[in-house]
Amino acid sequence: MEDWHAMGGLDLNLSKVTLGTMRFKDKGLTSTDVTRLIECAFDVGVTTHHSSYEYSSYKLYCEALNNSHCKSQIKHICKLANPHFDELKFDVSKLKSKVESELLQLNTDCLDVLQWLLRSQPINDTERLAILEDQNDQMSFLFQQLKSEGKIKSVYSFPYSASFTKAVVKLDHIDGIMSYLNMHETEYSNWASENSFIAIRPFAAGKLLDGSNSISKLISYVIDHENVITCVVGVNNTLQLKPIEELLSKVSKF
Repeated sequence: MEDWHAMGGLDLNLSKVTLGTMRFKDKGLTSTDVTRLIECAFDVGVTTHHSSYEYSSYKLYCEALNNSHCKSQIKHICKLANPHFDELKFDVSKLKSKVESELLQLNTDCLDVLQWLLRSQPINDTERLAILEDQNDQMSFLFQQLKSEGKIKSVYSFPYSASFTKAVVKLDHIDGIMSYLNMHETEYSNWASENSFIAIRPFAAGKLLDGSNSISKLISYVIDHENVITCVVGVNNTLQLKPIEELLSKVSKF
């Protein structure tokens, strides 16, 4: 078997910038607004979306996506947890059911990336690492099954900690890491240079948008890491697409 970790991940062909969908409802967008945003983003090269049923905007996003002209061409990164905060072990049937629900809601045959979270209450490595070790066989079975059935293409772990990251990158059924990366939050910078990586929160939850940094500069910092395959960016209006369009235009020339 080829070593996907050494190769920087599977060839998922995600757009270098991914549309983050979490804040649509918080920002007061309508379904029509979101559909227009999806289509305008697609036209400038943002063909990958990040979504989660945990977000307040999920229903709004799914409705808007279904009304878009590009829905069949969108690649999906979906955030799914198992075990969840109130659960004590990994449950194959629950996570499989969640994946199948996403396929139905998003009207797609396959999730390009399953962003997998292993949680505890509260989040702590003692419990989570024990679950990872004790139930690794069940995890491997499910992830390989979902891949062989064509329901997912890859699994990226949202690790919560460096200790969990060190453990999870060794697993054959995990294709990469998905976590925070920006000029302030650099804890995962080395991982983003050494392992296939999907970056979240390039603006540090808005803290870096203080006038001293441009959107292009902040995103460039992230995607310049060698193995960052895409960066999830929260976009809430079409004007915010302009610097992204310019950046993607430059990236495509190389």
